[in-house]
Amino acid sequence: MKVKAAFFDAGDTLFYSKGGLPVRARALTAKFKELGYSLDEADVLNAIRKVAEHLEKSDVEFHRKYWISLTLLNLGIKRRHHDLIEALYEVYRQTSLADTFIYENATQVLEKLKRRGFLLGLISNTTDYEGLKDVLKKFQLFDLFDSIAASALTTWRKPRSEIFHYALNQLDVKPYEAVHIGDSLRRDVGGAKAVGMYAIWKFKDGEKLEDSNVKPDFIIKNLSEVLDLLEPI
Repeated sequence: MKVKAAFFDAGDTLFYSKGGLPVRARALTAKFKELGYSLDEADVLNAIRKVAEHLEKSDVEFHRKYWISLTLLNLGIKRRHHDLIEALYEVYRQTSLADTFIYENATQVLEKLKRRGFLLGLISNTTDYEGLKDVLKKFQLFDLFDSIAASALTTWRKPRSEIFHYALNQLDVKPYEAVHIGDSLRRDVGGAKAVGMYAIWKFKDGEKLEDSNVKPDFIIKNLSEVLDLLEPI
């Protein structure tokens, strides 16, 4: 496959979380206690999950602080949100950063693609652009990317075509000159193919291609396989 640009998804493609929402709920519960609210950790986790499931259905992005505001409402806390949101946001951000890890060969793959002359881009659904930057800088990847298309900036989430066109325009490349690599058949593969880009699906155990109506150009299980699939134009 000959392309000028290689775009990557972030979560579960380049990075992963070990603790997930339970770790974040634990941290928020502790912060709530500091702020004078004695809440059960299970209730906090349930509220987080409800908000996450609700917002996941939308193709429009909402900032993490709005996400936290909805969590407060789900917990029955309806007044003086402005006294709580900033503190809870910061705890969530720092907890997420500590619980984010990079797949062992991701850095090597990106560096090799860069040396081969590919333009590199990131297309990520994220409620927190600053948090995404924190992660990229944590693993010394921020300067490797020529563009970052984050839904927190574009307001559109994958698979909406707007975020893919935004990413392509940042690098001034045509859809057929670019490939997107990601773990979601609907968001990454479906979104990229709909705008005319190539798509590589990073397969995860338990997923079946036949369960989807979108078909990737290639399927990989390890990011290093990308190096054998791409040639620079």
